[in-house]
Amino acid sequence: MSDYGTVTLVPSVHFSPTHRRRVRDTIREVEPDLVAVELDDARFERLEREVGPNRAELTRELPPSAAAAYSVVRGLQRTIVRLYGLDPERTDMEAAIETAAERDTDIALIDDPIEETMLALSRRLGPLTLPKAMLRLQSMGAEEYADRIELLSLPVAEITSGDDVQPAIDHLRRLVPEIAAVMIDRRDRSMAERLHALRREGHDIVAVIGAGHHNGIQHRLAELEERSEDGAATRDVPIRTPERRVTRIPID
Repeated sequence: MSDYGTVTLVPSVHFSPTHRRRVRDTIREVEPDLVAVELDDARFERLEREVGPNRAELTRELPPSAAAAYSVVRGLQRTIVRLYGLDPERTDMEAAIETAAERDTDIALIDDPIEETMLALSRRLGPLTLPKAMLRLQSMGAEEYADRIELLSLPVAEITSGDDVQPAIDHLRRLVPEIAAVMIDRRDRSMAERLHALRREGHDIVAVIGAGHHNGIQHRLAELEERSEDGAATRDVPIRTPERRVTRIPID
């Protein structure tokens, strides 16, 4: 352990200006030798090219079922972002990459390839997914439902850790466990294993992650540290040198 590097997690709401400032401040204060972001190679390259994915590009890059799942998730995400009065064109990931470029610090891409995630999601979803979610919602009862809504009402700017959004994650897990298993649990494990591999190499890292991944990644990192799993060190972690001009992130 004495030769390990460090991991500083920055749990964030992707489209919040408050969290963009927090990301910039943390990177400048910690001065890591790597900034890790919740992106894969394809999404990072699109960001560097200043373009978002269109339907034709998705069809070329992903199998039809995965492209459809991607479109649904992205559309839902943008709708929720606008409902909260946030700007879907400016993200914490962009702030992280710009700040890394400012400091001549490389970027570690710790998320799973988007095609793998969307394929896994498309295999989990089916015609009964929505009816099952509605039945689960109905089974909660009015009082429990009201309690859940109250737990989800914390203002975005006040979110500082995974605990603040855990009620939302638990709610998602209860209503649509198929989605939670892929979009949360699977990615938590993968991102933690990549961060563990980097710290085993001696890197000091600031990792910018969605607040919904904070508790899962933190728990998995603690497990990996305790077990000192050699297998995690073989995880492939793309390292990229960012350009100063970056714009849009296509998915969380």
